[in-house]
Amino acid sequence: MAINFKFNIFVILSTIITTQAQPDSRFRPFDWVLYRSAGAVSSITEGYSYAYLGTITGGIHRFNIFSNNFSDPITVAQGLKSNSVTAIHFDHQTGILWTATPGHIQYSYTREGDWISIPLVETGLSRFDRIERIGSSKNYIWLKGKSIYVKLDHSSGTVAGIFPYPDELKIQWSSGPDESDPSLKEILMNYSIMSGWMITGDYLIDHLGRTVNVTTGLVGRHGDIWIGCSDGTLLQGKSVSEIFYPISTGPFGLDVGGMALIDEFLWLGGLDYVSGKGISWLNLQSGESFTFEFDALVNMSPTPIYSIWDSDQTIWAGGQGLALVYDKGDNYWRTLGVERGVPDGKVWDIVGDTNYVWMGSSSGLGRFNKNSWKEVPLGFEYLFQGIPVYDLNQTDGTMWIGSRSGLFIFNQLQPQLRNALEIGSKEFSGMIYNVRAVKEFEGSIYACCDLGIIKFNQSQLEWELLFPAAYYHSKNVYSMALNRKYLFLGTEEGLVRINKKTGFIREYFFPFIGRVNKVELEKNIIWLGTSNGLLKFKWTRES
Repeated sequence: MAINFKFNIFVILSTIITTQAQPDSRFRPFDWVLYRSAGAVSSITEGYSYAYLGTITGGIHRFNIFSNNFSDPITVAQGLKSNSVTAIHFDHQTGILWTATPGHIQYSYTREGDWISIPLVETGLSRFDRIERIGSSKNYIWLKGKSIYVKLDHSSGTVAGIFPYPDELKIQWSSGPDESDPSLKEILMNYSIMSGWMITGDYLIDHLGRTVNVTTGLVGRHGDIWIGCSDGTLLQGKSVSEIFYPISTGPFGLDVGGMALIDEFLWLGGLDYVSGKGISWLNLQSGESFTFEFDALVNMSPTPIYSIWDSDQTIWAGGQGLALVYDKGDNYWRTLGVERGVPDGKVWDIVGDTNYVWMGSSSGLGRFNKNSWKEVPLGFEYLFQGIPVYDLNQTDGTMWIGSRSGLFIFNQLQPQLRNALEIGSKEFSGMIYNVRAVKEFEGSIYACCDLGIIKFNQSQLEWELLFPAAYYHSKNVYSMALNRKYLFLGTEEGLVRINKKTGFIREYFFPFIGRVNKVELEKNIIWLGTSNGLLKFKWTRES
């Protein structure tokens, strides 16, 4: 009986049903790319051309060994079960990339997409177990759990046994938790570090004096030394020079609130300012990025960032009851608070012209002199006291104000605040409320409200209801972008694309997108600031 029992257990463990993990077969692996804060680096492995970093919140980061820069990361957008990676390993025998996420083991033959997933419970482990390291021998993959080792076939993932200790000696392990590799401490004691960092006995000190812990490390196949840190920094060193160089894994937070596309630069600010660290710019041509960190600048108050606007000489960022202003010429930041006239609450939008800067917040409206940064009251601010102003749009001397109570206009040549529906004729009945987004395109104004998407032809002075809200399932819309052919709506659950002429609709409600706070359209690429991070979508490949 005992023999039969053991045999049955082995059969159960050996006949694992693997599942494909790919968001949608319509897309190639990197048609959707999710950028988010890495958190701590949990594991490192070397492949043919990349050093792969498993991270706690940012998926798999790929560092090109030859060009010394980061390529697009691998996240849930490519088919991972989670952005939290506990271990990673590149098997040089087969070229397969293996990774562990909470509750699953996954592997990919292409090392990009088409991830095959094996639930932990089907390997004999508990779903609450945690894979700390992955290694490989000539014929097998080894998983190190909390207290046991699991041996898998290195090409199919079939379970070959469970052991208290490995029954093979020649196992090439990728890096795991720092405490599992005592040789790292000896390396750190003998190496120097650049860029203003310091190495102490038990931890690192970055260029701002902050304590950074070493979380994992790997001695590479060709003399490279890789050290992962608790703040997501990668230290790259050479055994010949014994010098480490700190490399940032990226400036992106976990919840992008403010975003603005300015020439070839994408400016970003996070709603979670702890993970986002500050306000960043990303050069879309070169891939370079830089973060103005709250911790490093005394004139930059830490705050969630809800909006970003660019003028010729300054960058304005709206936060919680304050605005951060960056002078490009003098290269410094300044904080403007409620005492300077910034409307209280969340500054959801900032726009301006040659003379003034307007702010719309969850509690009202404000206007500032563009050059002196001083408040210039309009006289009707009290009408919006306590009323959320969601979006602003400046066109031809007219300010369009989208608020909870409706859509209003203010012409600076003929200073008068008016309800926008009082101008011209309209084809639909009823008032409009909760105007979340207002955009101008080719002489027409588009607004998203409770009724749906409305359009105002400024030359013919006519209003029309383009698409009722039921057309997109009455989803809450937070942002909008458009070109000649399409409308793009950022909603509470993802992205919606509508053909303006035919009404044909495409919905992208993948779980990895989340709430879309901002949408920026750049030819064949859409940039989405979402509750899950920064998303790049190559939308024309599907058209």
